Amino acid sequence: MIRGNASLAVRWWIRVSRGPRDYVERKPRLMIAGLTGLWRAARRPVSAETVKIDGFELGSFTLHGDTRTETERPLRVARSAEAWSYLVSWPNRWTVSQIIGRGLRVELDVRLMSGHAEIGLVAGDFSTFVCRAELSDGDQKVVLEAPDATAVAAVVIRCSEERGTVTVEVATLGSVMTATAKRQERGFLNKNATDDLAARLTVPNPVVVDVGANKGDTVARFVDTFPTADVWALEPHPDTFAGMARRFEGTSRVRPRRLALSSRAGTSTMHSYTNAAINSLSPIAQGAEGLIDDTVVASASVEVELQSLRQFCTNEGLDRIDILKLDTQGHELEILQGEREFLRSGRIRFILVELLFSPLYATQAKAGEVIGLLESCGFKLFDFYDFVYDEESGLKWGDALLEFTSAP
Repeated sequence: MIRGNASLAVRWWIRVSRGPRDYVERKPRLMIAGLTGLWRAARRPVSAETVKIDGFELGSFTLHGDTRTETERPLRVARSAEAWSYLVSWPNRWTVSQIIGRGLRVELDVRLMSGHAEIGLVAGDFSTFVCRAELSDGDQKVVLEAPDATAVAAVVIRCSEERGTVTVEVATLGSVMTATAKRQERGFLNKNATDDLAARLTVPNPVVVDVGANKGDTVARFVDTFPTADVWALEPHPDTFAGMARRFEGTSRVRPRRLALSSRAGTSTMHSYTNAAINSLSPIAQGAEGLIDDTVVASASVEVELQSLRQFCTNEGLDRIDILKLDTQGHELEILQGEREFLRSGRIRFILVELLFSPLYATQAKAGEVIGLLESCGFKLFDFYDFVYDEESGLKWGDALLEFTSAP
């Protein structure tokens, strides 16, 4: 994008294929000094009277691949979906002098009319997402925030499933600078582990075991990302399990199991809370309430079934696991430490594990202990994801992806 105070004749390049770096030259366009709009064929140029002080303009968009425009006000676009391909994007036209040291908030009124799609803010490589949100059916207001406005190159809408046609209508698009970046977003871009797994895992029928599936959000992401995978979803709490099992009724590739993994077989007490995401085999640590983004209200504890990882694989007839996801609220080390021989065998390819950095539970593994054990068994750290911070105490929790490379 060319900026400046002088009138310049420029060539306009538009993305026309699936890849973010594929371009086809169109005939020359003109950018007028002081205007933020682009001239388009068979359209009037944006005039000075109509320009708003904003880094994004609904009418200044780029179509990708075979996306077609059905209406312009509101903007309605449609495309025969290919997995993770872009439909439309809007460039960030805030100048560096306006946004340096500032955060960015983008708001859109969107309607998803058909298919599956997500919307997000992308960095300069047009593939790294700074922030994104899955679109639901019907009308919705989407708010996207970035702690560093200079890191945002564009707003994009892309397909999130390869079947059918995606049709999206955008009624409004606007953005404002925010005074300060959110501290919990400090340090790492919002990356997605399933995208990285999809790029590195090439087996035709992956075996995925989600331990601590809760309501099934990550299960749904695995199903969408790996259409031919078999996914075991383990959730011990009876109420949470019932809701998760109902969610995947009719999905034969998802196999819900009501149990917890640990270092032994048997039963144990699960400490329960009105916020089901913090249910754990260990009670909440004293003083941890301020670190949890919800009111901590205890509910009735329940007895849950325990199995070891190896016992689970034997019972289910699994000779390998391509992706093992562990989100067990501090119990991860207890699951892994008795399975060193199994881990060194290479029968597990990737482990996506939650790490706790602040004292949330009375008994919990330290992040370094979990990573150290896995590295001693032949796993290599690939990347970190979804770190959450507290303004006073710093890092609270996040996820790590490790890949088995070779037995030590």
